[in-house]
Amino acid sequence: MVWMRVYVTTVGTSPEAVFNPIWYLAEVYSWVPDRVYLFWNEKILEKVEKLVNLIASLGNAYGKEIEVIRDESVKFNEENPIEFREKVSNLLKSLVPEHEVVVDITPGRKFMSALMLGAGIASNAHEIVYLHLNNFPKYIGKLLFDIPMSEQALFQKKHLTGIEGRINFAGRRREEPVEVRITREEVMRVLNSLYVDEERNFPIKIKNSVLGTVKLDREVEFRVSTFIDIDEELHGGYNMVKEALISGGLAKFRNWDELIRVIRAHKGSRRPVYVGFDTNALYFRVPSRLLSDERLKEKGNLIVDFVYSEEVQREVGAKLNSKLPYDSKYGDYANQPTPQARLGWLGSVELENLRKVGAEPAKSRETVRGDTKIALDYKVFAEEKDADVIVITLDDGAFGEMQALAGSGLIPFKLDWEFSFGSTLKGSWEELRDSVYTLAVLLGELSLGKYKLKGIWRGKSSRDWIEERLIVKNFDYPRILKIKG
Repeated sequence: MVWMRVYVTTVGTSPEAVFNPIWYLAEVYSWVPDRVYLFWNEKILEKVEKLVNLIASLGNAYGKEIEVIRDESVKFNEENPIEFREKVSNLLKSLVPEHEVVVDITPGRKFMSALMLGAGIASNAHEIVYLHLNNFPKYIGKLLFDIPMSEQALFQKKHLTGIEGRINFAGRRREEPVEVRITREEVMRVLNSLYVDEERNFPIKIKNSVLGTVKLDREVEFRVSTFIDIDEELHGGYNMVKEALISGGLAKFRNWDELIRVIRAHKGSRRPVYVGFDTNALYFRVPSRLLSDERLKEKGNLIVDFVYSEEVQREVGAKLNSKLPYDSKYGDYANQPTPQARLGWLGSVELENLRKVGAEPAKSRETVRGDTKIALDYKVFAEEKDADVIVITLDDGAFGEMQALAGSGLIPFKLDWEFSFGSTLKGSWEELRDSVYTLAVLLGELSLGKYKLKGIWRGKSSRDWIEERLIVKNFDYPRILKIKG
């Protein structure tokens, strides 16, 4: 019989909960199984196929063909715990003497985990693991490296039973550093890589100018430098740092909770409720924040509709056309968007996201431009729909224009931000992820600890903007980007 690394687990309602401990062992401890046994039942049969595909992608990423056993020998009746216990026990007794066996008790119902633990101890399995996840409702259904590592902990046999495991795990294996393209959401995987490597305090820089320092913990901290001196033509100057941190979410709106209360209060009336946006609200990614705010959802569905002004769309489009000169002295920035045009691209992506959730256009026949036209667009829309339209702005002038036309359903709301250079911003990993993205695309580049990120490069296309892509240079764990949900 050929010696193998064998992994034994149960399939539960979340394929990711089954897969993530396997991925943790493969990435953090360089332990990749040769064979995986999946105990399953009829109720979760459709989950098995997704899991098999995930395991195949793991094998592809780590250069090993992984055999998956999910036949009748590991099928059980969920209503018969005794059958489950006997099948697990008999399998482990046959495997442990000949192979290196890891038993995972993470997924499945409580009785399955308990019986799996008991069978693992009785058979003297080489290792028993349990991947603990904080804030389970928030992260259920997500893959390992898309969840902050500070919210996860792998408990081993010595933690679970007091008995030392029998596998001498290796450490994490670095690959040849390469240049890769990632999305905004995949910035989380880069942050998690730094965390796993215990690089949890590091600077964010652009060239030799330190923008601030990051501390990775369950709540992240970003201490903004007091003085920032960066090129205005290429990078937008120090004010662009402020705007990037507001757009990303680390710098907060002090009256955000009030905005949510206002929206929910109007939703309680009999009139339809729409949320609209001034142009600057798009540059600061306000729609994305609303779309992700669970307080505006019921059973996973949004409780409000969205609308965008025709004039807002025109202003965003006009901002995109400004480019730096086509001159070799600008390097990668030649013929690429100016810092202000990059803000326009953020706004364009927000418009696209609004359209994806069915936002309706609002337009009036007035020939005026700017704030007045935006206010009139929303006022006419509110009257035509006999609806309440809450329009969000960050600008005093625009708020004044809308306030003058308020009534007949037009309800202006001004967001106020909190930010000062030299302050320490605290927030979630998701807010840091998005702020790293907005810093990189608005400034054009930055160093994130040992990695260099590029938000601007030669040939960057409109598709790259819409798909929110960055380049990471010298990334030494490209395999973690190959695994998709």
